Amino acid sequence: MNKKFSVIKINGFKGILLALFIVGCLIAGFLIFPGWVCMNIWNFAAGFFSGMPVMTMLHGSMLWCIIALSVYALNKNSLAISFGTAVQPAPNEERIKEIIRHFNEQNAQILPVDKKDDNIDENNTSQNDNDDKIIR
Repeated sequence: MNKKFSVIKINGFKGILLALFIVGCLIAGFLIFPGWVCMNIWNFAAGFFSGMPVMTMLHGSMLWCIIALSVYALNKNSLAISFGTAVQPAPNEERIKEIIRHFNEQNAQILPVDKKDDNIDENNTSQNDNDDKIIR
């Protein structure tokens, strides 16, 4: 049970500053910069139309969050990069024959030919003939 675990160790004030710097860089790289790009694209496009509002940095960051969350929600099950092949493996022919045989057996059980139905129809037609003879 002597397993070694990797633990992040923050020593003193320099460690706290370094952790804050890393978190700040992550926020700037994944939120602020794309927000700034969205803001500039919007403001550039708004220059071609009259009456379009101008965005601030807060609006650009919110637009980026909306875009990123929408893309994530719409592509939840599919990734842009995947490993493997798209070719499906060839199905086993014996398994397919077994499935077809199973379906045929089920169909034979569901639709049996019943002799009683034929007898009932014959009796009804003979009774109708007798009824016609009595009426005449």
